[in-house]
Amino acid sequence: MQSSGDWTGGLITAMSDFSNMRKSVIVDMIMVQLISLTLGCFMIIAFNSGSMDSTSLSYLLVALFGLFSFTGMVYRKFSQG
Repeated sequence: MQSSGDWTGGLITAMSDFSNMRKSVIVDMIMVQLISLTLGCFMIIAFNSGSMDSTSLSYLLVALFGLFSFTGMVYRKFSQG
């Protein structure tokens, strides 16, 4: 059976590990949003491209390219530390 001091030391260590992250949570949230927007644009193009006019399809392709670029820039910044 553990004494009460053992679990508090572990809890303090866990809280310290969670609060001393090298990467920012904001960058993680931005990355998730960019990936979800990229997948959303891709899914719209994949499933509705036959019924879309050329202007809407062009806008979506430009948005998809831009989102891929932004995702790459954020990922590069994210991987450098």
